[in-house]
Amino acid sequence: MDKTAYWNNREQILSLIRRLVRVPSIAGTADENVMAEELLGVFKEIPYFRENPDCLFEKHIEGDSLKRKAIAALLKGKKGKSNKTVILLSHFDVVGVEDYGYLKDYAFNPDLYTQKLKDTSLPEDIMKELHSGNWLFARGIMDMKAGLALHISLLEKYAAKRDFEGNILLLSTPDEERNSEGMFAAVALLTSLKRQYGLEYCIGICSEPSFASFPGDESKYVYLGSVGKLLPMVFCNGKETHVGEPLEGVNASWMAAVFTANMELSILFIDQDGDERNPPPTCLKLTDLKEQYNVQTPTDAYVLYNVLTLRQTPGEVMDKLKLIAEQSSLEILGKIKNMYNSRVHSKLDHLKPRVYSYSYLYMLGKERFGEDFEREMADVHDQQTDTQFDYRLKTVEIAKKISGYFQDLSPFYLIMFAPPYYPHVSLLKDGGRDEKIRSIAEGIIHEAKDVFRQEIKLKQFFTGLSDVSYCRLLDADRVIPSLKDEMPLYGKKYKMPLKEIEELNIPTINLGPFGKDAHKRTERLELSFSLDTLPHLLKYTVDSVLKDEA
Repeated sequence: MDKTAYWNNREQILSLIRRLVRVPSIAGTADENVMAEELLGVFKEIPYFRENPDCLFEKHIEGDSLKRKAIAALLKGKKGKSNKTVILLSHFDVVGVEDYGYLKDYAFNPDLYTQKLKDTSLPEDIMKELHSGNWLFARGIMDMKAGLALHISLLEKYAAKRDFEGNILLLSTPDEERNSEGMFAAVALLTSLKRQYGLEYCIGICSEPSFASFPGDESKYVYLGSVGKLLPMVFCNGKETHVGEPLEGVNASWMAAVFTANMELSILFIDQDGDERNPPPTCLKLTDLKEQYNVQTPTDAYVLYNVLTLRQTPGEVMDKLKLIAEQSSLEILGKIKNMYNSRVHSKLDHLKPRVYSYSYLYMLGKERFGEDFEREMADVHDQQTDTQFDYRLKTVEIAKKISGYFQDLSPFYLIMFAPPYYPHVSLLKDGGRDEKIRSIAEGIIHEAKDVFRQEIKLKQFFTGLSDVSYCRLLDADRVIPSLKDEMPLYGKKYKMPLKEIEELNIPTINLGPFGKDAHKRTERLELSFSLDTLPHLLKYTVDSVLKDEA
């Protein structure tokens, strides 16, 4: 018996959300492929795609050991000959469930997990929502299986009559929660489809959930862009010594700790755009590389930092990282000198950590060691490991290798970038296409108020990170050179298609469901706005774009 899709009302959409959530598509696992096949099966339940299977597309991630793929469905309107195309963008992977503890076996069953939570101890506000009947709890239900389900429902609604002019392209990706390599594959697919069908990409509509702007924020938002992200790696090459003579060297772990103390929540990295600010930087990893216990101080350590951007370029962030490292270096030397009699202070300056960028140290390596240095550094890039490839660990290997050439310069901070990189994106004040999209976003706010008496607020930047970052590149001439210089994996193992992204130049908005606690065991979806109001607003948005005659 053939299945036919019916996802037009609240209960039907909720049923589809449950269906998608039940697939445990954890990022970096083979279950992402199960989710991709489930999506293809869902599309084939829509009569249009059953009759037009050539309008379903798959694009594998290049070189991916798991052979994961992005999925797309192209719906063509029957009216006119317009090439205007609306992209409905989502990701279908989710983060893991180890934080669910003894309930992790229920994490992908929304009804059962919601029921199980009622027998646990949770904060009062969460318990109130849990017992209200208006919230469902599960991994991935708000981030972002609900948004994906709403896109499928919308696609099915338009496919039933096709009484519109233009095209709707639903695009969903794996790997968004790790390196966004699914979106890199999608960029290649978007480029190919644009050429094959002559598509004009007018807008990308993502439906990531609204993120709270402050603790307790209950607002719903439409976002006109997304923050960018850099992942600085600060490699600390210390000067080893016996623990009985700690003042004869510089402990690499101490170097990392001092840098972290100065970098954490540093106002130096605050970016301002109107009334909006980026979240401050925070440490994602701090560790030394000492493999076993002994009484020698750690020689190497590293720190990974999350830096979100609204306007700052990689070059500007690099300059600020150097300032933090210099400040840390002075503090280290000052503390060492405080332990000594002032008569020997001048003999201690060699213990002050130097500060180097990766590009500087690489240039110095070429000058000192020539082709042998370049060849050996290239070999580090090419070496394969038995474990699943991790860009961060590979960057650590590169940092350790290059530092080994310069032990005469230790101690020093080596500053570089590790993948991933997310460009910050926003609508331009160009008097043209982007301004019209801004007007549509303002129309969404009025529509929500007039029809549903719901307040939606406008924000420039989505702060939760999103694949919309790879729909356009606003300052390529300042971004690409810095990444080539300071991110050793860029263009090698980490093949981010920035030139193709720049050529696509797709403006985006984010209009998604309301929920709370993404990436926590209390992740949950609010049902009334998400299932009653949002479907109408998404259709209003698509209609507004396709009916725009300009």
